[in-house]
Amino acid sequence: MLDRLRPRLEGKQAVLIGVGNPLRGDDGLGPVLVQELQGRVGATLIDAGDVPENYLGVVASAGPDVVVIVDAAELGASPGDLALMEVDELDGTSLSTHNASLRLFVQVLLSEVQADVFVLGVQPASTGFGAPISPMVGATIDLLQRVFAGCWPTNARPAPADEAAGDAPQVP
Repeated sequence: MLDRLRPRLEGKQAVLIGVGNPLRGDDGLGPVLVQELQGRVGATLIDAGDVPENYLGVVASAGPDVVVIVDAAELGASPGDLALMEVDELDGTSLSTHNASLRLFVQVLLSEVQADVFVLGVQPASTGFGAPISPMVGATIDLLQRVFAGCWPTNARPAPADEAAGDAPQVP
């Protein structure tokens, strides 16, 4: 899977969207990954929490070549397993705890940007309220940090605060 991922990332103007609820164990892996990457990659980083739809304008204004959405996904796999999912593969997959359909979000996003958009889904071990990130998902977060740091040069660009919608969480 990583051999398919790297060519889609290397040298591209990128937006990385971390989706999930950090209060629900492994469901928070997207926001945790975004926080860990601050200052380490040259991509626009967005902690979208459980409302990625609030960040459509921020993503569009970044003018990306590629948009990567990282979210917990029920893959029927072992905890920490990773899957690269295209928009047409999102219907049968249970993703995170966000309110709107991730497939709908991606479809609207594709109408707003001329970019390669896909989801990196990670099989959670536990999404219970107050649970910590599991060791298996933590290892996947570490792997993704190394991949992204290797594909995108440093000088990270956080999402512009004035373009975020409402009171949604923002990466500083």
